[in-house]
Amino acid sequence: MEIDLDPVDEAGVPALMALAQLYQYDFSEIEGGAIGLDGRYAYLDDLVDRLAEPGAGAWLVRLVDPHVRVPALAGFAVVVAVEDGSADRAIDEFFVLRKYRRLGVGRAAATAILAGAPGTWLVQGTRHNHGARAFWRDVIGQVADGPVEEAEDPTVTYPAWEYRFRVS
Repeated sequence: MEIDLDPVDEAGVPALMALAQLYQYDFSEIEGGAIGLDGRYAYLDDLVDRLAEPGAGAWLVRLVDPHVRVPALAGFAVVVAVEDGSADRAIDEFFVLRKYRRLGVGRAAATAILAGAPGTWLVQGTRHNHGARAFWRDVIGQVADGPVEEAEDPTVTYPAWEYRFRVS
């Protein structure tokens, strides 16, 4: 399936924040989390501040919906710089709407983002998000140049697992 990655600018922030609510809803099944009394999840309320940090960026994943054949948003990705110098950048948040999963949308988006920024990457995940771990292991195996460092700490919720790898 063909996708477009549109960098998030000021005009794209409302769409990013709307998708972030759906992301947090999905994530609440994996790691818990509660919706606030205002009807919103608050976890990603700092997302705009994170995007203002040096080296950070976000993309909206767009496609033509295969069912109704209209342009649609399918998800988003957020990348940040790694402050400790152990990698150049990290996938900070990554989300694909359920209806577009298992169609190659996530793989295409992740591959394009990773291949578009050569260097050392870090991807981390939560303990119970087994689907994300398998997804990233597969994608990284296809784009990494050289060995992939894998670490795991089952005593914490996040980061319970991580991958470090290079992309040329």
